[in-house]
Amino acid sequence: MSTLASCPSCGAALSFRPGTMVAVCSYCKALAARRDRDPELIGKVADLVDTGSPLGLGASGTFTGRAFTLAGRVQLKHPLGGVWDEWYLALDDGRWGWLAEAQGRFYLTFTQAPHGPLPPFEGLQAGGLADLGPDGLWTVGELSEATFHSAEGEIPWTVEPGATYRFADLSGRHGAFATLDYSDEPPLFFLGREVPLSDLGIQGGTRRTPKLGAQSLNCPKCGGALALRAPDQTQRVGCPSCGSLLSAENGKLAFLKSLKQPHQEVVIPLGAEGLLDGEKVTCIGQLRRSCTLEDTAYPWTEYLLLDGQQGFRWLVQSDGHWSVAVAVASGDLPQARDGQKNLSALGADWRRFQDVEAVVEGVWGEFYWQVEQGERVQVTEFVAPPRSLTRERQAHQGGGEEVNWSLSTYLEPEAVWKAFKLHGAPPPPTGIASFQPNPHKVALAKSALWVVGALGLLLVGVMVESMTHRNQELFRRRLDLFELAHLQPTAVEAPRKTIPARRPAAPAQVPATNAPSGEAQEPVFFSDPIEIKNGYRNLAVTLSAPVNNSWVGLEGALVSETSGVAELFLVESSWYHGVDGGESWSEGAQAQTVFLSAVPPGTYVLRLAPQWDGPVPPVRTIEVQLRQGVMRWLYPGLALVAILVGPLLMVFRLAAFESRRWQESMYAPNSGGS
Repeated sequence: MSTLASCPSCGAALSFRPGTMVAVCSYCKALAARRDRDPELIGKVADLVDTGSPLGLGASGTFTGRAFTLAGRVQLKHPLGGVWDEWYLALDDGRWGWLAEAQGRFYLTFTQAPHGPLPPFEGLQAGGLADLGPDGLWTVGELSEATFHSAEGEIPWTVEPGATYRFADLSGRHGAFATLDYSDEPPLFFLGREVPLSDLGIQGGTRRTPKLGAQSLNCPKCGGALALRAPDQTQRVGCPSCGSLLSAENGKLAFLKSLKQPHQEVVIPLGAEGLLDGEKVTCIGQLRRSCTLEDTAYPWTEYLLLDGQQGFRWLVQSDGHWSVAVAVASGDLPQARDGQKNLSALGADWRRFQDVEAVVEGVWGEFYWQVEQGERVQVTEFVAPPRSLTRERQAHQGGGEEVNWSLSTYLEPEAVWKAFKLHGAPPPPTGIASFQPNPHKVALAKSALWVVGALGLLLVGVMVESMTHRNQELFRRRLDLFELAHLQPTAVEAPRKTIPARRPAAPAQVPATNAPSGEAQEPVFFSDPIEIKNGYRNLAVTLSAPVNNSWVGLEGALVSETSGVAELFLVESSWYHGVDGGESWSEGAQAQTVFLSAVPPGTYVLRLAPQWDGPVPPVRTIEVQLRQGVMRWLYPGLALVAILVGPLLMVFRLAAFESRRWQESMYAPNSGGS
């Protein structure tokens, strides 16, 4: 139950719920601290900054079945400019919740008793890990200092006008969020998560009417017309007319300084509206940044887009390559250590591409932080085409640091032109972007279905061929060459052949000629009739001979006894081996096969005329075999090559594309260091 009291400044009624430490008078802006008797005047608060919040004091809602009321709000200033709101939820069970609102995101936390000692502020590092013992490991997103600006309603902690508070924002898995508040000793621990506002079912309350559409103002330096499309969140404005940098706090423009702006090739003008990923966006800012590597500057342009939910995203253009970037919670990413080249996150494996210092060179339009020309950010990029993960580490003035991650997705230039209805055709990109999708990978993926289908058909064909070709033996005979040539092996001895020192020239196929009595005669062999019943299967003649650094040939014919038509063939068995330059070599084989086309069914005779080089055969016997229905793997092999040659070329081009990509990286595979 609330306790009623009077304002120590104007006497108006004040309400103190259980747990309320400070209340703000809605009439005189007095800040009153709760005491045992009468409230104590602490001071007066400044006017609230209109942040365009959709929330209002007194609104109600539910969380995990518990009703709550928005009882108060504090506005805190950030070191980089701007303020954020912290709303205080008074739950019906007596608890208090903290609902932080920043750039369209909402984080609901509750005070927790830590299960162990909390790390000191000086022991934390932005981007590092905070070990909270039983409460787990957390990623430190930001170490900074907030300054009290204003407040309204009831506040469950003691505040002072102008006081500063050190804090550490921590990020965990699946949207988990925590804050360590170092304004007290020991530090306070707040635990919760990012929540969609719709999950809280907030209704009612006294809220300010949000500013809709663009707010027309004039540059205080040149008088040029300016249209602020996010007036509630804009902190800095770069005048596109005179190049002045303007402050836009509290919706009022104030001249800060003149900038020497670089020449800018504008593709998407300020105020241009487009449809990106099905959501309406408006270009409100243009930022030119660059990095320098080996004394060479590499510039790029970033377009700040405002979506329909008052959220932000970036459209980045570099050398004709485009990408869209959105913020990613660091708690969903593993810690990237210095020099770490690989990262597994968001269902992908990322490779470190570069570490650079990005410098702001030009500022046009409006921005939600106090951007400065010359502002420097340490950038680390990991790529997994067509996406990249970028870590930006930025130091705060007067101390503090924050680390932000963004996820970029590559866009084809035509998609950007279509989204913003730009005239003409986009210029072709130059070079290869760090996370540009490999076009050959896409082509290879598209051809995969065709390749699988072709290989399936080939397999079916091979199975059919193997079923129809049963490899039936029609003839087998071992021939004695000395008997065929009418020679006596003991009377004539073949000269001993030495092992050749190198491969000999192809021997001339000179058959033995007719010789006088007692010398070799032309050997000819005729087989018994061979019955061929199937006229659709091929034939194969195999010659096997134990040749050694020699050769034996066989000139043959398959002659039909019915028509006299002969199917001629020539087969040779040759095997040579030796040593050349200290290396062993061999060529040929002792068994060779020649294939014949299918012949009509009928009775056939084999005519076989052996051939060799020299007066006597190099071997005594040879074996001849005639088979039908022999599986010939040459044609399936050629078909397999024909199927795979296209994909293999694509693989080669894919590898060449990746090689060119990584030549631009600081972490190329052949790089010696980081």
